Amino acid sequence: MSARKKTIACFGATGGCVGAALALALKEGHYCTALARTPEKLHNFLATYHDIPPSTINERLTVFEGDVKDPAAVSKALISPLDQGALVDVILSGVGAYPTFQWSIRQPFPLIDPTICETAIRTIFKALSDLYSAATTDGKSLTKPLLVPISTAGCGRRRGIHLSIYLPYHYLLGSPLADKRRMEDVVFKDHGEHIRDFVVMRPPFLTDGEARGDSSLRVGWEWGVEKSGQTVKEPGPEIGYFVSRKDIGAWIFEKVIVEGGWEGKCVYVTY
Repeated sequence: MSARKKTIACFGATGGCVGAALALALKEGHYCTALARTPEKLHNFLATYHDIPPSTINERLTVFEGDVKDPAAVSKALISPLDQGALVDVILSGVGAYPTFQWSIRQPFPLIDPTICETAIRTIFKALSDLYSAATTDGKSLTKPLLVPISTAGCGRRRGIHLSIYLPYHYLLGSPLADKRRMEDVVFKDHGEHIRDFVVMRPPFLTDGEARGDSSLRVGWEWGVEKSGQTVKEPGPEIGYFVSRKDIGAWIFEKVIVEGGWEGKCVYVTY
């Protein structure tokens, strides 16, 4: 008997790591939802960049138009496309923004929206809270989903960046790093209130190259929240320079969504 197909909500799916994971999920028969400001852009991205047939997209993906800062719009994407009385099994969040250049010694590459990652997670939690409250009023209980946010290698307790670029990395990308750290802090402080658990992804610099596959990847991890009684010792980060967005998306789908066992960990995947 084949394994049960998962339901997956995707935020920030019009490119990058979440888009790659979404494409693989659709190809493998899983049912997904996504929130997009321009749904046509997401459909075109999946069809042209990932070669997903339009029939597969229409059958297995439900796209809601809206902004990730709107709890009402986010709520729609969190409901299982197979059961309107349940939540999705997994939430993928790759929401972010590219930094822009400005003539500044303190902050040369700020974000247009300096809190976008943190705000996205807070909005997802607000939407979940509203859904739990509505379910309780109706006498129902909802199973909490797993959250997989895309962070970056510079956010861990241990050094996740090569010493050769450590200082310029933190100086030039100070604004995006600060946003990712705040986002992680929101996730770590949830303590099961909104989600059953998390897997935080901390890749180094992301590229648009083709996926190289598992044999080319090095994987390390550390606990997101240190607790007394943890019996498995964290190996720490694997330090590298680059990794493809497609490889990160494939790793999330294959290792986190399908196989499981990474809950509570912050994962470093690099070449």
